[in-house]
Amino acid sequence: MALRQFHDMSHDDEQLYELSKGMPDDYEPPEYPNSLQFTISQKDLERAGADGGDIGDTMRFSALAEVTSIFKGMDHCRIELQIDEFAGEDGKFFDPSFPGCICLCDPELEKLGLEADCERGDMIHLIGSARLESSSSTEWGGDMVTMQITELTYAEDESTESREG
Repeated sequence: MALRQFHDMSHDDEQLYELSKGMPDDYEPPEYPNSLQFTISQKDLERAGADGGDIGDTMRFSALAEVTSIFKGMDHCRIELQIDEFAGEDGKFFDPSFPGCICLCDPELEKLGLEADCERGDMIHLIGSARLESSSSTEWGGDMVTMQITELTYAEDESTESREG
């Protein structure tokens, strides 16, 4: 397994400029891409070792995510991932009760050095830091939290066979 260096996933100055073009002067673009947010249950967050987290708290995490969609266009590509296994700082993976989704677009893929040449069903091992952005209580899912990925890297060769062998 080859681990890469961690990358700050915040928007760079050019991205912030593009996001604010045509907007009112008082508009503040988001610091991080919204596509790097995922939702998990409060119970899963506690299971990952983040007991009683407050908005703004950060944690280290690992996620094994399955590629569910790949889009390649002339000027744009995107990989959509579903979190199948999740771990906190202790590194102990578990199946989350709610499968969070993450979308890696051109700027994120470029920062990570990833190509959109993967296939649906491939597994990517994401490792990083996430900040607790918001919490909600829903009728269908119970207490949920939204996490914003702030720092990210990945490890290669995370096929089912390599984890089981």
